[in-house]
Amino acid sequence: MANSENTHADYINAFTQFMHSGNQNDVLPFLDGSRPAAFLSVYRNGYIKASIGALQSNFPCLPILLGEEFFGQLAAAYVQENPPAAATLVGYGFGLDSDEYATLSFIEYLNQRHADIVKQYPYLPDICALDQAWLQALNANGEDFLSLEQVQALIAQGEDLGALPLALVDSSRLVSLQYDLMELWSTLRFSEQTPSSAIELKLNDNTILFWQLDGRVQARPLNAAEAVFMQSLQHTNFDQAATAAAEIDENFDLSSLFADLLNAQLLQLKAAVESS
Repeated sequence: MANSENTHADYINAFTQFMHSGNQNDVLPFLDGSRPAAFLSVYRNGYIKASIGALQSNFPCLPILLGEEFFGQLAAAYVQENPPAAATLVGYGFGLDSDEYATLSFIEYLNQRHADIVKQYPYLPDICALDQAWLQALNANGEDFLSLEQVQALIAQGEDLGALPLALVDSSRLVSLQYDLMELWSTLRFSEQTPSSAIELKLNDNTILFWQLDGRVQARPLNAAEAVFMQSLQHTNFDQAATAAAEIDENFDLSSLFADLLNAQLLQLKAAVESS
């Protein structure tokens, strides 16, 4: 280092600040004169390009809807305000909230900083939420689930299934949508095609459940009672979740739903997770 009084931590901090802001003043004292200051721009340009590329990978429907150039401008502005805070760019744009660091998710950023764009394209937050949930489900643990054999063993032991600490599997993601956009999102995500006609928005509060099964992401639209059940199951037990669902639909069939969830490998025992 050019100044021996500077520590390695000082250098890392200065270089990090430069990558975020583009201001070279703090990092220049660490150059020994053998390299021109202009070489720093190479690193920063690569950092910005990689961050924008990560956003494009994590929200692949947006460049198709908005055009790559316009999306690139939004992404670059997001990177400036919310630089990556993790060693990996996997999940960049999904937001981070910890005691040490907090960033807006890309969805929050659009809502707060570009309300005019969201007003023009009101379906963008829903599209972002679907992209995010799909990727989170894909990258989550898909191995731990309650099998039919385990359920049969529990019944044989006299266990009350309704009293067991059942939960949705780690890969499950619930997405609450304002618009009926699942078909549009599927076309954008998997066919990478722009809509052939104007997008017809249908206001329809609905919930989609994503999860991982045999290494592939599955999706299931939920009716109102099922949505309440799944949401309640995240902080209550099975019986309480069923009671909440029955308040929405008195004909709610818990036995049928339980069989569906079991066959889809969507349930796990909380106790098994906590002890592992």
